[in-house]
Amino acid sequence: MIIHGGTGNGYSAKVDSNNRLHTRAVTESVEHVVNKDVGRAYSCPFSQSPTAADDCIFYMVNSSADDIVVNGFELSVINATADDSLYVKIGNSGTRNSATALTPVSLNAGSGISADGTFEKGADLDGGSATLTGGSEVYRYVLAGITDISAKTINFGQNIILPKNKAITMWVGGSAAGTYYVSVDFYYSV
Repeated sequence: MIIHGGTGNGYSAKVDSNNRLHTRAVTESVEHVVNKDVGRAYSCPFSQSPTAADDCIFYMVNSSADDIVVNGFELSVINATADDSLYVKIGNSGTRNSATALTPVSLNAGSGISADGTFEKGADLDGGSATLTGGSEVYRYVLAGITDISAKTINFGQNIILPKNKAITMWVGGSAAGTYYVSVDFYYSV
């Protein structure tokens, strides 16, 4: 079998004596393709100080029939107490306390397509009359011995997948004294 170029130039692929196919390839990440070709990649930036330890400060639920893929987030923290932490849970549900709506920003300036979901921040989303319950912790980031972090990118070991009506939340542990600046990066799987 001979592999020929698909543009009619008559070139065929080279295979060496070890049966290795020689290639020079241009590759693009899935995130780049979704952003460039479909226009459905977003960043959801926010800043928030919690009220007390183990307060939920961010809530995002997918309303689209397409899965949301959460790659990770950027994190900066000011005036925290050493050994505070930020942890991520999936599967929470219920109402939130004193939530402020967020609008994710398209990472394709020419897209014009809005993110489909509920995006909220708050100092104590799980407090008061909230019924935000359930969920499982999937990642925790400890500010080990430091009180300020500037622009640290956190990539999840595996992307987090949110099917329709599923949520991701962020919580602050420890004394919860600082202000957290976060940008959650995500795209819709198409």
